[in-house]
Amino acid sequence: MGKLPEGPLEARLAATLFLLLLGLANVFGAWEVRNFSAFTPRGVAATLKAETRTGPETHAGHQTMITEQPVTPEEIDAPRHQIDRELLVQDSHIHIPAYALTAAALAAIVLGLRLHARVRIVLILAAFGAPFLDFAGLWGAHLFPDAGAAWACLAIVGGFLMGFVYIAVTAITLVQCWIGKKE
Repeated sequence: MGKLPEGPLEARLAATLFLLLLGLANVFGAWEVRNFSAFTPRGVAATLKAETRTGPETHAGHQTMITEQPVTPEEIDAPRHQIDRELLVQDSHIHIPAYALTAAALAAIVLGLRLHARVRIVLILAAFGAPFLDFAGLWGAHLFPDAGAAWACLAIVGGFLMGFVYIAVTAITLVQCWIGKKE
């Protein structure tokens, strides 16, 4: 435990490059959430609420002209995209294994850092717990729309928890392997 900072250059480089690439993926993930859902419980719940759209935007060949218009705070939270059960199953099928592999890789890096055992345990539990919270919240908001905002809070907490774990592991890795490294 805790040998990554003194490990060979290639091991430190692999851990660092993985974390930087994961950070890039997280930026695009946040962008996707902004584009298709929201960062508020009400917005996430509305995105997952089973709804049928029947407006002109669903007709093939319909063209829309985009113009600049003022936006109210209520409109910011309005869903731009609906996630039905089939899409939620597909997202779960893809994202949960990806989350698991990410959590496992973060845990492997955590095990290589010089940290107290309790800190390692907290980071590892958070890395694996975050996806559970995220998808429990998404499915809860979908299955129980009357309590959708409460379930959506769980999904938002899961997403931010994974972000916290990523930032913590990346910062500790950079400090221990590169910034505070004494050659």
